[in-house]
Amino acid sequence: MASYLVGVVNKHNLEKYGEYAAAGFRLIDGVAVEVAVGENPEVLEGEFPGNTIIIMKFEDDDGARNWYFSEGYQEVIPIRHAAADTAFNIIFKA
Repeated sequence: MASYLVGVVNKHNLEKYGEYAAAGFRLIDGVAVEVAVGENPEVLEGEFPGNTIIIMKFEDDDGARNWYFSEGYQEVIPIRHAAADTAFNIIFKA
């Protein structure tokens, strides 16, 4: 069953976030994942806590967790924290 990792990001340092994004995309090379990124999503109801939404579809929960908790990704998380506030990263199955 597919697993999705969803992140809501409020970028405050675009240059630094670009470093994070470049590293993040290198880390998914060879991983079975589909990535959708929405910048400035249209909010139909309520207040959206960021300016970007990222949805990553993995083949299963193990794939999502293995990528997120990989040594390489854990090393770039501090770059994201320095460049943006992340409202949440969640995994759910569909």
